[in-house]
Amino acid sequence: MVKQATKGQKEIYEENRSTIITFAATCLAVAVVHLAACFVFLNCTSNTYSFFGISVIIDLVTLAIMKSMAGAKFDERGRVVDAGMDLNDPDAFGEYCKDIIILTSIAQVAALYTTYAYLILLIIPAAAAYKIFFNILLPWITAPAPENGEELDDKKLRKRERREKIVYRR
Repeated sequence: MVKQATKGQKEIYEENRSTIITFAATCLAVAVVHLAACFVFLNCTSNTYSFFGISVIIDLVTLAIMKSMAGAKFDERGRVVDAGMDLNDPDAFGEYCKDIIILTSIAQVAALYTTYAYLILLIIPAAAAYKIFFNILLPWITAPAPENGEELDDKKLRKRERREKIVYRR
């Protein structure tokens, strides 16, 4: 894998800012389209509005998390000292936040066809449970047990090292 060049703090700040603006605009556009379609063309039920409200809350919480992660610090001259976390890093939590926003936007648009489309949002806790189990719990459960005498004194440690150095010859 090719090592990626490091980015400066100002570049990270600008990319984070544009990422947040892009995803906020996406959330707003999808919400406006959904509400306009419900008010003008479709006969939406209270369940539709309830699920839509839940998905908007998910969007707002996710955007707030992204904004707090990308919180930049400036010096007295207005230059960026710390850009916060890089939201565009593929291994960072910002990617999960962007995935959640994309997923809720897809669910809102698909919900114009059927209310069952909001079941797509169940992927979020399922993916979180998967990540927690396979990245945290499973390695902890399957880790080798520590040896009984892990805290060996110096004398026993030297004795063990001497035994390991012995090479048997025929």
